[in-house]
Amino acid sequence: MKTSIKTLLAALALSTTVAFAGPGSEAKKPVSFATGIYASKNGALNVSIDKKAPAYASLSIVDEKGEVLVRESLSRKQRSASYRFDMNNLPDGTYTVAIVSKGEKQTVSFSLNSKKEITRRTLTID
Repeated sequence: MKTSIKTLLAALALSTTVAFAGPGSEAKKPVSFATGIYASKNGALNVSIDKKAPAYASLSIVDEKGEVLVRESLSRKQRSASYRFDMNNLPDGTYTVAIVSKGEKQTVSFSLNSKKEITRRTLTID
């Protein structure tokens, strides 16, 4: 598997940043929605969103260059959604998941790192 799951999980756990969109705000948990973001063993990123009130919401995944790779929207009537994104074909690097609703923003950064295989040689004397 291309993605190091331990590295991905550690990056998700250590780099969760929750903040209100706006200058000078202290970091707080969003009150208009709840999220669950985790990596699966097969290299997929799972994102669940549960809105507490009718409001539009958006989800995006952005690479370290700022290029938007994925953009999903939830309508006002849609209260919850679950997404699965295959990360196996993405190059190594740092990515950010951003969820925005009612002026609140939650971001989670994670890194993808390929496992390096070690080539072992044996010397046999006949």
